[in-house]
Amino acid sequence: MKHIFIIGVVVALALFFLVNKKTDNDNEIVEKYPWQVTVLPGGHSRVFGVVLDETFLKEVDGILKSRPTIALFESEGKLALEAYYKNASLGGLTGSFIFTLNTTDEQLNTIKKESSKKKRTENNNIRYDLDKIASDNAKELTVKNLIYVPAVQLDEEMIVKRFGKPSQKIKLKTKEVGWHYLYPEKGLDLIYKEEGKEVLQYVQPKNFNALIEPLRSHESQ
Repeated sequence: MKHIFIIGVVVALALFFLVNKKTDNDNEIVEKYPWQVTVLPGGHSRVFGVVLDETFLKEVDGILKSRPTIALFESEGKLALEAYYKNASLGGLTGSFIFTLNTTDEQLNTIKKESSKKKRTENNNIRYDLDKIASDNAKELTVKNLIYVPAVQLDEEMIVKRFGKPSQKIKLKTKEVGWHYLYPEKGLDLIYKEEGKEVLQYVQPKNFNALIEPLRSHESQ
């Protein structure tokens, strides 16, 4: 079993390094990989074939060929509706996807009020589970932001080779050793960790400053 696991890791790493951006007929592959971010003329960004603020969650099901777990989370009095796809495969790579959905305050409060199950998460937030009707309704919402957690651990050489040189690097403010690799033109904050899995946060490029403002505030302290 140990040898099988090692082989799997080697294959995943090879895909990051060696996968070609062109098919056999020399046509470019349409955003299947985390480094393929396209900023559209209107300013919206597209990654994994998903256009932030435009693609509906039901369309994401078709892209990832998977169904998510949808839940409402409350953190410091703020509510967010999220869809979680665990270990979904795309373009030969496997990872987990977390989409924050575009909702109104009224929708969020209604889901919270009607949820029959709630519990504390490991980081002390509150999770509200959705019933089938609420989950079905969530499929009609568009996705706002995306977090991607690749199954394979990356290294700094691989990051620069695939994603390019970041415009800035900021040290993690947690106990973990690592960096935020910042790509504002792509709306990407790639969190590299020396131990543990990397986390890639995608937002609209126009919203990038709001995403990293807490990081810069911490850096100046």
